[in-house]
Amino acid sequence: MTLRHWLVVIGSGLIMALNVLMFLGGGLLLPPMAVSLGVSLGSVMVFTSINALSGAIVMSTAGPFLIRRVGVRALILICGVLSGVSLYAVSYVAGLPALYVAAFAAGCLMPLATQMGGAVLINEWFVKRRGTMLGIVMSTASLGGVVAGTVLPPVVISGGWQLGFRVVGVTNLGVCLVAGLFLVRGRPSHVNLRAYGAHDDVTHGDVGRSHETASAAFASPQFVALTIGLILFSMLMAMQQQFPALMKEHGLSLEAAGTLIAVLSVANIAATLLFGALNDRVGPLKSAALAWLLLIVSLGLFAASQGYVPQAVAILVFAIPAIATPVITPILYRHTFGDKHLVALLGVGIATMPVGVALGAPLWGIVKDTLGSYTPGLVVAMGITILSFALIAYALLTGPKRWILRAKPEMEPLVSS
Repeated sequence: MTLRHWLVVIGSGLIMALNVLMFLGGGLLLPPMAVSLGVSLGSVMVFTSINALSGAIVMSTAGPFLIRRVGVRALILICGVLSGVSLYAVSYVAGLPALYVAAFAAGCLMPLATQMGGAVLINEWFVKRRGTMLGIVMSTASLGGVVAGTVLPPVVISGGWQLGFRVVGVTNLGVCLVAGLFLVRGRPSHVNLRAYGAHDDVTHGDVGRSHETASAAFASPQFVALTIGLILFSMLMAMQQQFPALMKEHGLSLEAAGTLIAVLSVANIAATLLFGALNDRVGPLKSAALAWLLLIVSLGLFAASQGYVPQAVAILVFAIPAIATPVITPILYRHTFGDKHLVALLGVGIATMPVGVALGAPLWGIVKDTLGSYTPGLVVAMGITILSFALIAYALLTGPKRWILRAKPEMEPLVSS
């Protein structure tokens, strides 16, 4: 493995960290904005939904076309300028309409260049150890959560939400420029290299040669089941924005809850490395089974325990489920359908994460507002977890038999010239 392979991994991780920074940073920046603008918190939190949905729409409609025609590297640079300027401009908004416009502009290309772009880059640069490399990428992305938990609070205290958005905007611009100019390259062939393990015998990376058309794959029950299962799982993951209120309900102060959120970000670093390597060893079905089981355990702990130590245990158990979908989503679609149409399928596949968050975030709030407690929602979430895994397991068990010819892996680039 060359230095350039590692630079691509590092660059992919840094650009994905921007999504984590914005997702967790919103919980710190938007509440004081609501107070400053004199509007409800719910109306300001729409920023998160618009930001997530705009990216999901672009990824699922124009994402594969843009990656083929523009290229991942160019998209990272364009995204850095657009998202950085838009987030910086939020610091000057004086009302909700301007905030919503900025949310759309900041989000429309961000997931395409970061989440989808990172997944495409790893699949281009690695045939062997893809799961491990995706784990390393997501462990690097966890730095976004560390920054959100340690850097943004003093920034907001000293300069308000306005300075917070300016810092986030400049960070987005700087990271995208560094990654696009110096770290990532679209394909190994662009720098006279080849994908790592391209001519080696691999285990779970050797999925076989795809057949059939992309339209047939999109219409298949495996695609529907896999996509719905991932959306349901991401809806449950939206509970992370409710952690401070959830932990306060179970006996923790807001300061203690903040400490545990920072602990989760640190634990995610180890969890991503472990989960990626586990997938390379046992395959996506068993890896998903472990992550979904741990989610059920953590939900039970959150619902039934009181105090710092039990909630800390729940947070640590939650660490692997929290990072499961960013690591495993590209692997799930590739394992089910093969490589041939992977980029087109990932346009929808990666979009399941922001769609799930956009749908789940208000639902968790509704549970608290209408029932007065998160506990009923946590119990229902256990059942939804089981349903989510059943749908994904169906796709993994039946998809390869229908969509993949058992042969040597297809070595052509995922993105055609």
